[in-house]
Amino acid sequence: MFWLASRIPNDQFQLYCFDGVRDDLDDIRAGLLARARGQADLCMRVRPVPRNLDYPYWVPAEPDAAQIIAHDPAGLTWDGLTAALGALLTRHVDAREHAWRIHLFPGVRGVPHCTGTALVAVLQFSHALADGRRSSELARVLLAPTPARPDSVEPLRPLPNAVAVARGLSRLPGRTAMTLVRGYRADQERRQRAADTRSGMPLASVNVDPGPERQVRMLVRSRAELPAADSTVTVAVLSAISIALAQWESRSGSSPARLGAEVTVADGPGERRPQQRNNFGNVGVELYPDEPDLERRAAKIAEALAAAKRARAASSRSAARALTTGMPAPAMWHEIAQFPLHLRPATVTGNTVVSSVFRGQADLDLGGGTVRFTAGFPALSPVMGLTHGVHGIGDTVAISIVAGPAALPDIDSYAALLAAALAQPFVQNDP
Repeated sequence: MFWLASRIPNDQFQLYCFDGVRDDLDDIRAGLLARARGQADLCMRVRPVPRNLDYPYWVPAEPDAAQIIAHDPAGLTWDGLTAALGALLTRHVDAREHAWRIHLFPGVRGVPHCTGTALVAVLQFSHALADGRRSSELARVLLAPTPARPDSVEPLRPLPNAVAVARGLSRLPGRTAMTLVRGYRADQERRQRAADTRSGMPLASVNVDPGPERQVRMLVRSRAELPAADSTVTVAVLSAISIALAQWESRSGSSPARLGAEVTVADGPGERRPQQRNNFGNVGVELYPDEPDLERRAAKIAEALAAAKRARAASSRSAARALTTGMPAPAMWHEIAQFPLHLRPATVTGNTVVSSVFRGQADLDLGGGTVRFTAGFPALSPVMGLTHGVHGIGDTVAISIVAGPAALPDIDSYAALLAAALAQPFVQNDP
């Protein structure tokens, strides 16, 4: 993930909104810093190995106050905050110096589900440090009244460059041999999968380079307000996206024969790899925009998601996955550095990325304020100009839209389409 970020920035941004904050902002910053200094995962940075002869490793690094940044002390409107978030998504941490930052926006006015002004905290993590589930656990370390302590992978003491290089060189022969064997097996599996499954999704109008700018919108809903297309929030929102995205494509003059979503799926307990900070994968899920019966469409989406998760679980034991975990570091670096990002593929796994995470009970506290909702903002890529976040805490769900103007010229129109789709009664709401 650290190397990948040099080509495709992929920091994780987690937003938490607090209503009724009483404490002074300086006291809040001091409290956050004290908590960070008590958690090993927040006390480290990346140490690269010269010439990338081995994988980068984590070394100790004491957090400092500069990592907790107060913005706009006079306060912003909700629209002003979303504009600030768009700018924030273009500024990335350098994990060689710091692997995380916290951005505080006090006195925000007109925030959904808030009675007064709100304190909005945006936690920014290098993706090399944590995936969505792990970073949510770290947020609870910082914001829960009684923080739990997630398991940590302790950093290593920095090695002299000569020792780090020698260690990397000593690993090359074994890793090269493993890669050759696993590569053959992975190719056989790939051929079998290609014969067993349908091809990817045709490109839609949003599958273009989004450009350097980012725009953000958020729709905050209670769970009861969502279409209860299935027992899961993820399927309910995917069903709404199937309507909004099809309508957007039709308005744009692009009507692909199929539409799909690339959904982030966390590894199960038996699939997680020891010492790995990122344990997830993306799967393609058909959205069935040509199915006119919305209840049947939602059922098809639920079935497609379940099937993709089963296939993902099976792939955790595959040679393809073993190939990447055992690849020599120089080969992996070369693969990432030379990948032709400018080439547009004929198909994509999904026309939009959807990342869905439930962040637990609504018991977080910052400065005496009550958490009202949380949101996240999946990164864009050269062929993915529109992503969606689905993030819940307690009984509240925030659906975020992230786009580049080059891919989605009118984000407000798309947000209106999605809001209308979320209000559609697919089936009877859960009691």
